[in-house]
Amino acid sequence: MAMIYFVRHGRTVLNEQRRTQGRSDSPLTPEGRVGAEICRDYLAAVPFTRAYFSPQGRVQETGGILLQAHPGITPVNLTGLREYNYGIYDGGPDPVMHAALPAEQHLPAVLAGVHPGAPDGITARDYLADVDGAIARVMADLRAAAEAGHDAENVLVVSHGMTLMTIMARWVGPQIYDMGPMANCAVTTVEVTPTVVDGAPRLLAWAEDPGDQGVTYPVRDFSDAFAGVVPVPIDWEHPEGLPARQPIPGATEA
Repeated sequence: MAMIYFVRHGRTVLNEQRRTQGRSDSPLTPEGRVGAEICRDYLAAVPFTRAYFSPQGRVQETGGILLQAHPGITPVNLTGLREYNYGIYDGGPDPVMHAALPAEQHLPAVLAGVHPGAPDGITARDYLADVDGAIARVMADLRAAAEAGHDAENVLVVSHGMTLMTIMARWVGPQIYDMGPMANCAVTTVEVTPTVVDGAPRLLAWAEDPGDQGVTYPVRDFSDAFAGVVPVPIDWEHPEGLPARQPIPGATEA
């Protein structure tokens, strides 16, 4: 078995200003840095063997703080861990984006791969393909490690709220939308079996908030919007930065 610890980035200036970040970026606030330091200490005893980061600045800053407790690890940056591109709404007020892309309509359509995207943004299909490349890369590396006799690895993945929720909803199931939001620097822990192609994920902990950071957006229950939604299956065949997946002797399909 291997363990993956998914962490949302720390609180940023745009988070505090209630502005949509997406592919925009802003630095961590002082409170955000404190939250990342608390998360660092919370995870300090985990014997991480590898780490994967979004290349965006807020994740790089957060991940750098987290790895202060693990100085021997060099993170791999994966473009598929970037945040969703909200197009013309990036950097603008959150209420404007939410009015244009109501969560109860937008999120199910993204998971189903049918949303056309915001103007100047990204289509659901293209976004999911990027995300799939990232999580497939993590699992490909874990399978390679298991083949080499290292099947008890601990992995740190630092990314963004929408992207992490999208991974979890399609990997664990849309029921995660019943389980509360991901605060800044929240930690979600998943146990996987590297020799199973999709990892046979088992959710161990959801959105633990060691720094009590909370969220900067209104929380409401729209889980009913996912009734009957069939998420696009994750494509495990095209890991980012690696050749297309080849069958592994002894590996099993879930």
